[in-house]
Amino acid sequence: MISLSFILSREKLTLMDSRTDLKSALQIIESGNFLSLPVIEDNSFIGIVSKDKILQATIDAKDTIKYVYQIVRSDIPALTIEDDTEEAALLLAETNTPFVAINDINGSFIGIITHKTIFKHYAHILGINKGHKLIITTYDIKGRLALLTDVISKEGGNILSLVIDNPNVSTNVVKIIVRLEASNIQRIKDAIEASGFSIRI
Repeated sequence: MISLSFILSREKLTLMDSRTDLKSALQIIESGNFLSLPVIEDNSFIGIVSKDKILQATIDAKDTIKYVYQIVRSDIPALTIEDDTEEAALLLAETNTPFVAINDINGSFIGIITHKTIFKHYAHILGINKGHKLIITTYDIKGRLALLTDVISKEGGNILSLVIDNPNVSTNVVKIIVRLEASNIQRIKDAIEASGFSIRI
């Protein structure tokens, strides 16, 4: 389930109604110096509209009145509150979109998750700027991770985060990035290396 703390709620967003005419839409988007805005229809998210698309459509329309729903970009991915944050991260990485829309279980739009939110989320998970960072390499052998965490624990270390890079296919070596709290980091390093691990500086 996606935590509400990761979602920029609709109450904090400037939204564009799909039935807004393009002249009014341009005024809204320019008044807030936006490049694009989420578009809603009734209580549902239907896409985004960009300033350049509004300008081009206004020129093309000449004296004809056109509306936002006619030029909305509708390929913006959407998830529900019951999906995982990891799914939002994957969508942002794989699609050329500024955000992922989030709906409640009834399909009503409740907000968005942006690239910035995802970066902050994973920075927090990884414990960036906290504790001591060790980059450890070892062969990808069963039980090595258990041994490493046991060594750190016995030497008084408190693991804040632990990430394993994919193994190098040709050498079967993994890189383990550990952030930990310790009163004597050198003692922990020595114990890790004495157990057959390599620590990169």
